[in-house]
Order: sequence, then C-alpha cells, then structure tokens
Amino acid sequence: MNHFRLALIVLTASVPARLLADDKIAPDTKPIAEGKNGVVVGTSGPTAVRAGLDVLKKGGTAADAALATALAQVVECGGSYVSNAGILGLVYFDAATGKVHYLNAGYNTPLGETDPLTIPRGKPSGRSALVPGFMAGVQAAHDRFGKLPRKDVFQPAVCMAGDGIPVSPMLARFLTSRRDVLSRLPDTKRLFTKPDGSFYQQGDLFRQPELARTLSQVAEKGAAYMYTGEWAQQFVTAVQKEGGKITLDDLKKYSPTWEAPLRVTHRGHELCVPGFSGSGGVSMIEAMHLLAEADLPRHGRYPDSPASLFWLMQIGHCQALGFVGPDVLKTWAPGIDLSPESRLKRETAAAIFKQMRDGQWPLSAKRPTDAKDPPGHSDGVVVADRWGNVAAVTHSINTVLWGDTGLFVGGVSIPDSAAIQPDAVKRAGPGKRLPDPMCPLVVLKDGKPVLGSSAIGGGLHQKTLQVLSCVLDYQMDPQAAVESPTPLLPRFGAGRPVARVQKDHFARKQLDAVVAVGQPVEEVGVTEAGAFRGYWVGVHIDPTTGTRRAIGTRKPPLPSLGEGY
Repeated sequence: MNHFRLALIVLTASVPARLLADDKIAPDTKPIAEGKNGVVVGTSGPTAVRAGLDVLKKGGTAADAALATALAQVVECGGSYVSNAGILGLVYFDAATGKVHYLNAGYNTPLGETDPLTIPRGKPSGRSALVPGFMAGVQAAHDRFGKLPRKDVFQPAVCMAGDGIPVSPMLARFLTSRRDVLSRLPDTKRLFTKPDGSFYQQGDLFRQPELARTLSQVAEKGAAYMYTGEWAQQFVTAVQKEGGKITLDDLKKYSPTWEAPLRVTHRGHELCVPGFSGSGGVSMIEAMHLLAEADLPRHGRYPDSPASLFWLMQIGHCQALGFVGPDVLKTWAPGIDLSPESRLKRETAAAIFKQMRDGQWPLSAKRPTDAKDPPGHSDGVVVADRWGNVAAVTHSINTVLWGDTGLFVGGVSIPDSAAIQPDAVKRAGPGKRLPDPMCPLVVLKDGKPVLGSSAIGGGLHQKTLQVLSCVLDYQMDPQAAVESPTPLLPRFGAGRPVARVQKDHFARKQLDAVVAVGQPVEEVGVTEAGAFRGYWVGVHIDPTTGTRRAIGTRKPPLPSLGEGY
C-alpha cells in the first residue's frame, strides 16, 4: 500500500462528542440552531457564521450566505487552514428549477511543472504552490446563484480584516506552533506581530489591512484582480522568487468548472455528490453501494454491533482507491474494473463486497477461513435559505497550517499544497485540474432537499459515511448521528489497512470481536485522533414543517457553529 500518499484535508473546528457504546448515554438530538426562514452552519468561525446569517436576512440566497461565510472564515483563522488561494467545492440545490449543480474550483497544476516528484517537502519552495481556485469559484457561484451585489457578500470579510478581530484561543495556539514558519520571511512575520515585534496573543486585536485591501479590490473588480490583475503579478513574482514555476499564463487560463453532480439512490433518498473531476463523489457513491450490499441494519446499530462496525470500517477503507494510479489498481483486483466510471456501478460494488467477504480484497481485513461475522476531517459551510435553496460548500488548502513556505501575497496566504501530493500532481499532468477528496453533498427525498452535508478533516470520508448510514440506514436523527462515535482515517501502509478509533469511544468487547475476524484496530488518544478525525456539519430540512436545523457537534472546546432565524 506504499504506492500512494493520502493527503489530509487539514484542519478542523469541532470535536465529536463521546457516546458510550452500551447506550447508557444517548446522543442529544437538540440542533445547534434552527429557523423557519434560513439557517447557516459552519465548522469554524462564530463571526463568520453570523456574517452569513446577516447576509440571509438582507435578502441573500444560500449561495450569497455560504460565500460570505467562507470568505469570513479565511479572515477569522488568519489564512492558516483555509485561504483565498486555496480551493472550493460547491453542491447547490436551486429551488427555482429543482436542479442540483456541482462547482469544482480545485487546484490546477502549473504548466511548467514537469517533474513533480522532485518538489521539496518539509522545506520552503515556490514549487509547492498550485494555481488557486477559491476566488474564481466564489465569483462563479455568485454570478450564477447570488442575488445581492458582490460588495455586500464581501463586506463582512473586508470589515473583519480591516477593523480587526480578537485572536481566538485556537489561532493563538496556531501562531505559537507555527512561529518558525511565520518568521521565515520578514513580510510574513510583520503580518502576525505587534509593533514591539512580539506575536499576537489570545485576546489581542488582530488586523489584516493588506488582506482587507485585496478583498476590497476583488469585491470591486471581480476575481480577475487575482488572476490577471495586480495581485496575480505579485503572486507570480513571489512564487518564482522561491523557485516556483507558476506563470501569469497559468492564472489567466484558470477556470472553475460546472458539471452535473453524480447521483445515487439509497433507501428512498437520492444523494447528489461532486462529479467526476473530484475523487470524493466517486468514493461516496461506491460507499453507498457497498452499504447496500452490507445491509447494516440487519446486524444492528453500529455503535453496538461488532458486525456493523466491522463492515463500516471495510467500506471506509475503499476511499484509498481515489488516491491510487490506474496501473497499480489493475494489480489489486484482477477481473474487477476499478476505473472511476466502473466504481459508480452497483455490480462493481457487489464484486468488491464478495472479495471483502472472502478476505481477498486488498483494502479489507484478511479474514480467517473459518471466520463468521462477529455477533449482533478545511472548513465546511451549509446554508438553507427562505426560498428553499441549499448550498453545501467545502473549502481547503490540503496541507498543514500555512504550509511550510510561509508565503503571503497581499495578505493572502499561499499554501504549499503540491508538496504533500506530488504523486497526484504527476498523475494529473501539467496544467490540469487536481482531483480532491472533498465531498459536499445534498440529499433529496421526492425531489426536495432534506439534508445538506459538508465534512472536513483527515477522516472526512469516514465521518460523512457514518452520518449518512445513521440517518438513511437506521433513521437516526441527524443531530444524534453526528454525535455518535466514528471510525477515524485508517492507517495505510505496507499491509492491510489498520482501522483507527479514539480510545473509549467503542466498548472493548466490541473491538475485540472486530479484531477476531481479521480487522486490526488501533486505539489512539484524543490529541492524536485530531489528525485522523472527520468533522461534519449539515442542515436538515423537515419535509413536513419546513424548519431548517443546523446540525453539528456542540461539545467544547471547538464546537460547530450555527445561526438561524
């Protein structure tokens, strides 16, 4: 399994609550917010979420509010784990037409990058920068589904950056942990230090005047300011000075793409997920087909049933198929077509599931011959507006906090996203769109949205899969589902995947039963689990009352945030 490197979508803003496997403590079903007219929920940024709600109240659409929230989230975290030079994915239900649309504003690879496997990792390099899609995606989404003027959508972020915001406990920790990176370049250090040269601390007023000017220019001139205008020239100069290969031509040729979402039906609901240009949608449809093959409800609820937990783990492991090149895939399962197109088919899932049951599937447990079934993690925003539109957004930098280069242009952080995924850059080729595992989605019932979903973190696929299974397979309340324990991102290495779980989230006897049928399990502490956990937010729309409920974890220290009216 050392043929690929799994890129984590880094950072988070919520900590899943503990649920005892014996159900002595039942998960709470009270939503974090609700409203009859509209609701906004995000994985981080209390000020950002309130900004999104204000945009809704001013008459903005779900698109307006989601974009305003995303822009403000970047300001609130100082460009650490999301950036205006990052990426954005949107799945949007348009109530006026009843249609669902997918927008891919992922990274492009530079035209001049012909040897990506030599991109340095863990040290500063301009070659680690990719052609950003975030701001082009913001404009494309606003042009198509926005109602308010662009300046109104940008205003909250501009004001937050210009007037300043208090340094949160989380940002203060980030500044301490990444001080070396942020001190490498004098212009970057200046952004995060006070006049006396000391770094900002918790509670200090943190102003970002350069970012405010950049955002104001984009609000006035559009995304062209960052792709063909003054910022674009400054960006290319800064990246090339650090050895990068991005040119003005790369930026000029960038265009976000609209495409039809992929769809799958599961237990009377239709899931609309990202299209072929990303890997997240294909992985999710495949997972839903595998859930249907496994039929988890016949084994019981997965927090209690070792069999259901075992199969949920096996299905989650298949996410790795999206990170492996086609030549390697051909050697894994001779006779099974594992192309993205084939992975959408129920019959392919059936063939994979048969190999899982026989212990032959390379991404599942190698079960003993006599084994029987054991006994019975970026930023996310979801918005629903008064007209029935639903926006599910995920945006990310796909790397660690600020990257290792510590480069800023016009107050915008430039992540080193190519450094952690050179294999994927090579497979994509020069000047091409880089697939990503983000999977915002909308669930329909009888053609109407009932759930909008967005997830971030290393285990975003596992968390989304767990929530969807709880809601669709077991008819659990969505808030109870998100509070339930979840398998983490598995450990992929030279052998079969090792499942990870957080200590004390599952009963010991349940894990022992899973191990007994061939699935290794590694328990990790809460701190280590943070890198492997998925963080999920969503909006549930009651089909009878129309009430919009913001769903997410409420537990400190970093709860999900929601606002409704």
